[in-house]
Amino acid sequence: MIKKWILVMLLSFLVAESMSQVKSYKRGVSYGYHSDNDLKNFSPYISWWYNWSPVPESPVRKSYPGYNVDFVPMAWNSSGINGVLNWARQDTNIRYVLGFNEPNFKTQANMTPTAAAKAWPYLEAIADQYDLKLVSPAVNYCGDCVSENGITYTNPFVYLDDFFKACDSCRVDHIALHWYGGGDSMAGYIEEGRKYGKPIWVTEFAAWDNSVNNPGDQKKYLAGTTNFLERDPDVYRYAWFIGRRQTGQTTYPYIDLYGADGMLTELGELYMDIPVYDPDMKFQIPGRIEVEEYYRMSGLFAEPASDTDGFLNIGWTDVNDWAEYKIQVVKGGTYKLSARVAGTNPGKMEFLVDNQVKASLNTPTTGSWQSWTTVSSSIELEEGEHLLKMVIKDAGFNINWISITDNTTGIRRAALHKAAVFPNPVTHGILSVELSPAQLGGDYLCSLYSITGEQVYRKSVRVNRSGFQINLKESGPLNPGVYFLQISGRDFASTTKLLVSEKVM
Repeated sequence: MIKKWILVMLLSFLVAESMSQVKSYKRGVSYGYHSDNDLKNFSPYISWWYNWSPVPESPVRKSYPGYNVDFVPMAWNSSGINGVLNWARQDTNIRYVLGFNEPNFKTQANMTPTAAAKAWPYLEAIADQYDLKLVSPAVNYCGDCVSENGITYTNPFVYLDDFFKACDSCRVDHIALHWYGGGDSMAGYIEEGRKYGKPIWVTEFAAWDNSVNNPGDQKKYLAGTTNFLERDPDVYRYAWFIGRRQTGQTTYPYIDLYGADGMLTELGELYMDIPVYDPDMKFQIPGRIEVEEYYRMSGLFAEPASDTDGFLNIGWTDVNDWAEYKIQVVKGGTYKLSARVAGTNPGKMEFLVDNQVKASLNTPTTGSWQSWTTVSSSIELEEGEHLLKMVIKDAGFNINWISITDNTTGIRRAALHKAAVFPNPVTHGILSVELSPAQLGGDYLCSLYSITGEQVYRKSVRVNRSGFQINLKESGPLNPGVYFLQISGRDFASTTKLLVSEKVM
């Protein structure tokens, strides 16, 4: 019996297809003290990092180019310019330089606009010599601020305005902003930053105000804000603050992405799971549209959904807010249009196809923002590519997903897939798992079996989107040998052969 079971496992391992990994070019981390395990394990999800220094941390200084993650040096203030020059001479991988860190703060770079403008040409000369792009001084609202000519620079945009006046012939390629406001406040902040007409880097962000009372509050903020930044066309890059603090993930404001060496916290897993924006992506119809994965949007904001399935929902609805989705209709005809909604007031939304009104849905009061129900109507669609626009006509509800079906779609059955599991061979017992891009999240059972069929590890995980981590050390020591990792969910089953080359403690 065991031999037959092993044969089935081996066959599934051999026939399952491999999958490629997609990561966001925008997504990064503001953090120092990376270990090699940190960078190796997180590099599939992030594209860049900085550490407020001209040079990378010593444990990854030589290895980081092999992980396909950009290091971006910073001149923290004018005294850091020589450090940037020295590193630019050594490292041909760098492509950008970050300017001064919060110069309007006396406790940070502490530079007036005139002082920053006087130092900037030296940084610009380095960028010219080594063909680097320059990112402006990174600003934020402050309390104890620098003053000049009778102006105290509490407002970051007043500071940048005066910096550009004092440095009118300087080259600045991108704008850098920091933000620690909660809720959906990032949207208004970015709107103010658009006036400079340059790509925006949000090089620090987290909720650090009275909107956060527990880890769940920070997760809600991270999910919505990261999804917004990921999909905003004027945001070039962004970095969560911070990777890891000495006080740890369980203390206010609960912002740590990294836990133990090479491990993500729950907040970190959420950050890496936010869907990557692809402006060319088209939802196949019949099929389901995850509403947070819009093509373009105005006024809406995402948050984690507590529904039976789905990752994020769209909320903060107001009249005339809208979101657009590119769709590919396989066959023209009349379809069933459904939406998963929750709210404390009755509402209404309208659906346009190529700017023509095609359907509307009324939403009922469900009792709370996370008590979900499905409402349906019909919609006429022509074959081909179209732009579907959802417009809020009467506000007061959340939307989890939209479904457009032809009523012939059967119940999905679990099928063999290949989850990407790495590293393999297993080194420290920490595994990163990437599911098929078709998976929408849910509950998954992870079981590890020895070659004799003995179960040596078992854990249920809630997967938000595409990937997660498991720590095989949680079940005790693991001896060297061949093992099989089985992952199963609602419509997903995968088996991966693992090699443990040395004892995992």
